[in-house]
Amino acid sequence: MVKISTSARSPLSPTLWPADAFVWWQSLLFAFGLFVTTVVAAIAFGLAWAGVFGLASLKHPSTGFLLAVQCASYVPALILALYVLPRLAHRSLRDLGLRAPTPAEVGWGIIGSAAMFLVSGAIGGFEEHVLHQKVQETAVDLLKTVHGPLAFLFAFIACILAPIVEELVFRGFLFNALLRYSPVAIAAVLSALVFGIAHGSWSAFAPLAGAGLVLAVVYYRTGALSASMIAHAGFNAIAVVGFFFFKTA
Repeated sequence: MVKISTSARSPLSPTLWPADAFVWWQSLLFAFGLFVTTVVAAIAFGLAWAGVFGLASLKHPSTGFLLAVQCASYVPALILALYVLPRLAHRSLRDLGLRAPTPAEVGWGIIGSAAMFLVSGAIGGFEEHVLHQKVQETAVDLLKTVHGPLAFLFAFIACILAPIVEELVFRGFLFNALLRYSPVAIAAVLSALVFGIAHGSWSAFAPLAGAGLVLAVVYYRTGALSASMIAHAGFNAIAVVGFFFFKTA
C-alpha cells in the first residue's frame, strides 16, 4: 500500500497526493531513464563530433564541444521529463507548478536567487578560509574559457536551459517524489544533496547543495516551478554577469 504525503503542505496543496502518484519503482525507473538518456545523448553527440572533426578532437575537447554536449544532454532530458513527469505525479504540469508566475512568485524567485548567492557564498567562504579548500565548480571553470559568440551560448544554457531542465528534474520530480514518502525537511535536504552531487564537483558540492536547499524552499513555499526556475536563473545570471563584467566568478 502506498502512503500519502506525510507533509502537511506540499506544492500540490491543498490536494493530497493521489494513491498512485510517484510510485517508488516507477520513480526509480524514471530516474534511471533520465541518467541513461543524458549519457547516451552525450556519447552519441561525441561520436558524431568525432566523425566530423576526427577522434583527435576528443582528446582535448574545445569549449564549443563541451557546451554543445551540454545542450545535447539537456534537450532529450527535458523532453522526457515533460512527457513522463505528469504521468508519474498523476497531475498536470501546471498543477506541479509549471505555469506563468504570479507577481508574488516572481518576488519569491528574486529573493530566492539572492538567498542562493548568500548561502552558497557563505558555505564556499567557510570551505576556503576555514577548511582551506578551494572551491572549483566545473561550470565556472568552463566559463573562464568562453569567448566571443560562445558567451551567448553559455549564457543561454546557464540562464535558461539549465534552470528549466534542472528544476523539472530536481524539484518537479525528485523533491516531489521524496515528499511523497517523507517530511518536507528530509525531502528538501536529500534533493539538495543530489543536486550538489549531480554537478560533478566535490569541492563545490556543499555550496551547490546549499543553493539546492534554497530552491526546494522556494518551490515548497510557492508550489510554482516557475518561481524556482526564476531563482535558479537569477543565481546563474549573477555568476555570468559577475564574471564577464567584474571578473568575480
